[in-house]
Amino acid sequence: MLRKSIFSSLAIALLATTQLHAQSSFFSRLKPDQVSLQYAGSIGFISAGAGYQLGPKEKTFLSLHVGYIPESLGGEMTIVAVKFEYKPFAIKIKDKIIIHPINPTIFPSYTLGQNFDFKFEKPQYRKGYYFWSSALRLHLAFGSEIKLLTNKTSKIKALSLYAEANTNDLYMISWFKNRALTPFHDIFKMGYGVRMYF
Repeated sequence: MLRKSIFSSLAIALLATTQLHAQSSFFSRLKPDQVSLQYAGSIGFISAGAGYQLGPKEKTFLSLHVGYIPESLGGEMTIVAVKFEYKPFAIKIKDKIIIHPINPTIFPSYTLGQNFDFKFEKPQYRKGYYFWSSALRLHLAFGSEIKLLTNKTSKIKALSLYAEANTNDLYMISWFKNRALTPFHDIFKMGYGVRMYF
């Protein structure tokens, strides 16, 4: 009886430990590889993001961003974006600085709120009058980043500054239809940010 009790206790303890380890392993996988804080750039006056490295060579990243525009800057809005960023080139300066000169990025953004919809209501407008979504935008961006590496013993691997120019589907269509009146550079919006790598 005592042996059964001890065996049962050990089995329960082992199962509980395995469960805790599995949970900690699951939550450790959710921990982002980077976090960022960005000013402007079509995803809010200010936005915060968290991202994950895809692959072993630190070239591709997927990140989620939430941005905010206050009422005083044209109406309160919250914008959610998912960015896919590719860093094909890395210029190393000694052992502390890495420059990524051009990073192509694509991202959809969605503006939350009662005044924004995935598509325009059919009864209000004739078919095809407004063919785009007032809430969903598809963006193409190009960025540059300067990364400062920290000590190898630090939990923070690197800190960086970046700038990003982006345009979206609606801007590109508007430019294409009005090329004579709209300079190409006017369809791009700039964003600036800081990023922390773990």
